[in-house]
Amino acid sequence: MKGYNFTEIGMLTGAAVGGCLAVTGFKIWNIKAAYLLALISIALGILTGNIIDRRFTKS
Repeated sequence: MKGYNFTEIGMLTGAAVGGCLAVTGFKIWNIKAAYLLALISIALGILTGNIIDRRFTKS
């Protein structure tokens, strides 16, 4: 993890998971609103990573 913080890792993980869910949701339901899953997942990943960063860098 040299050079990366948890916020960046959370954003990347959220984008990957959200992208998979969005494509799957669009394929199943055929509505473009399924792509909101990607945005929500990225936001949750950033928030989670930011919280973890604050806890570990609080020395």
